[in-house]
Parts: sequence; structure tokens; C-alpha cells
Amino acid sequence: MAFQIDARNTKRPAPVMNVTPLVDITLVVLIIFMIVTPMMTKTFWLNIPKPDDQQRPAESDDRPLVMTLDAAGTIRVNTTILRPDELKTRLPRMLAAKRHRVLYVDAHDSIDYGRVVEAMDLARQGGARTIAMLTTRIVK
Repeated sequence: MAFQIDARNTKRPAPVMNVTPLVDITLVVLIIFMIVTPMMTKTFWLNIPKPDDQQRPAESDDRPLVMTLDAAGTIRVNTTILRPDELKTRLPRMLAAKRHRVLYVDAHDSIDYGRVVEAMDLARQGGARTIAMLTTRIVK
């Protein structure tokens, strides 16, 4: 703050506000915001192919492999019924045909847990390295 002394009244100085520092600070902050604001926007480009019926890939059998055990203890891999001794020989070929080599296991609620573990052990011996338990019910 600056004071200006009036020549007529020598007893009391008249206060006069100096606004130059205030204007300087305001302009600096304004320039900072003008520089930073364009940098804060985030944009990305998304290239979506145009729909074309001729280039659509044919429906492939890329469904996941699901090993189901029903109430009677029958082992099915997708829709193929397999005996326990066949599981070790046929499962590697089924897994080799799939892009994702994950075997999902679904068992009926009334089947013994030990039988499910035996079937999973046979699947592990047959080459299934990733075995996942399904949480939604498929077997009725």
C-alpha cells in the first residue's frame, strides 16, 4: 500500500491503494490457466470398421469347453459323452482345437465332491492346465 500526502492537509495522510501488484498477480494466474487448460483435455481416436457382410467371419465353433457331470455321474465335454478312461485321450485333441485352452467344470448339486475332483484330476492328466469352476448353473 502506498500513501499520498496531501499538501493542503499535513496532519493526516490520505490512503491510496496501489492495484498494480494485484493486476500483475491476476494476469500471471490467467496466463497459467490459459496454458494449462488445453493440456487437461483428454482425447483419443477410435477407428471402428464399417459393417460389411462379406467380410464377416464365418461362425466358428469357438465355444468354451465345459465339462459337466450330471446327477448320474455321466461326464460330458460340451455335448460329447465321455467315459473316464476316454477323457485322458480325447481331451488333448479337444483343447488343441480351441483358441483359449480353459476347461470349465460344472457339476450337479447332488453329485459327490470326490467324483468331481476325480474328473478334474483326469482332465488335468489329459492336458487341461487351466480348470475353472462355473458359478452359474448349467446342469439341471
